[in-house]
Amino acid sequence: MNSPNDFDDRIPGEKPSLQDQAERFSRKLTDSAQQIWLAGLGAFGRAQAEGSRVFDNLVKEGANIEARNREQTGDAPRWRDNVEEHLGEAREKASGTWDKVEKAFDDRVQGVLKRLHIPTAEDVAALNARIDALNTRVNRAEARNASPSGAPSPGTHQSPTSDA
Repeated sequence: MNSPNDFDDRIPGEKPSLQDQAERFSRKLTDSAQQIWLAGLGAFGRAQAEGSRVFDNLVKEGANIEARNREQTGDAPRWRDNVEEHLGEAREKASGTWDKVEKAFDDRVQGVLKRLHIPTAEDVAALNARIDALNTRVNRAEARNASPSGAPSPGTHQSPTSDA
């Protein structure tokens, strides 16, 4: 990983321009995005390797069970039940592996985004709500200021005798 000053070709003591700051931020963001991509590829590769290894082990275990069942009895329904049970276990293990990989990847991405101070969808939605509220307040203030000779806008006038 590059240190913060690797791309800094300014004269010592010179304050960075906004353009320089934006370019450094862009490089950092690109580097982080590359790391996230590589982490995802690594997680995917590990899941594939572990998934196929689990499957291969289950196949071997199934072959052993089948051989034992053939030696002990010719009871087909019992053998079928064992196969179905082990198939269900294999599905659960494979599903669990993918769930773990997905969670690890999501956690890693969220950590990187948080370190880069990139807002979440919830943060953006909250900011949009605040902007909408501020726009409403500004529009009301402009409407009050735009009314002739300071008269209140229709529907906002309260009588002096009201107890509200």
